[in-house]
Amino acid sequence: MIVGFVQTKGGTGKITLAVNTAFSRYMNRRFASIALVELDPQGTLKAWWDERDELGYDPGRVSFHHISSTQKEVFQQGIKSISAYNELMIMDIPGESTGKLHTRFACAFCDLVVIPMRMSTNDESAFMNNLYPIIKEIIRAVPEKQGQFHVLPVFTHPLQNWQNCFDYFQDILPHQVACLPVVFPARSVYENFNRRGLNLNEYAYMVQSNKKLTQQVERAIDDVEKICKTLIRVGKGAYDGDKIQ
Repeated sequence: MIVGFVQTKGGTGKITLAVNTAFSRYMNRRFASIALVELDPQGTLKAWWDERDELGYDPGRVSFHHISSTQKEVFQQGIKSISAYNELMIMDIPGESTGKLHTRFACAFCDLVVIPMRMSTNDESAFMNNLYPIIKEIIRAVPEKQGQFHVLPVFTHPLQNWQNCFDYFQDILPHQVACLPVVFPARSVYENFNRRGLNLNEYAYMVQSNKKLTQQVERAIDDVEKICKTLIRVGKGAYDGDKIQ
């Protein structure tokens, strides 16, 4: 199964979601081998991985791959090779204002395309102008891709009524794109956990003597676990060719 976190604009939480999805307890129970793949030439995720590698953190079932090339044939072959040896691939796609070569490839290649998106007119406009035309083009060429594109509401208030959030996206999204029935809440822990190459579970262990921080990170871990369970449920339907409503 191949999951891509795709959004042409930055600051939507793609890296945080990709990292913690790959290291989630649920995914690691379900899959024997997980590849975390970064296509961003800037290498933000690579710098994080290098730091954790230097500090000796155990990667467990997760392997990391950074493909910095912008040559289509090079990164296509790299992705195909990685996917052949891993049960689950999590792809972090760079935000792209022009060209959108990586975005197009991810939308065409992934079994499930997850689009992190805020409830805002700016995000709505960016989606409609930049990402939606690519999705339409791909579905027109490959109708079986219908049902594989899903928005994940991000940075929602933790106390917000989730149904109001889902209703918002149902109203604005075109019929080719659905909204996942789960959200990624705004929590301060998401800004701090990844120092020194940590993932959320490792960060929870480091702050276990601080009751307040422990409660905060446990809520964040629960967020990610819920998202992962939803991705598998929805992604399996998309992968099997079933239309997800």
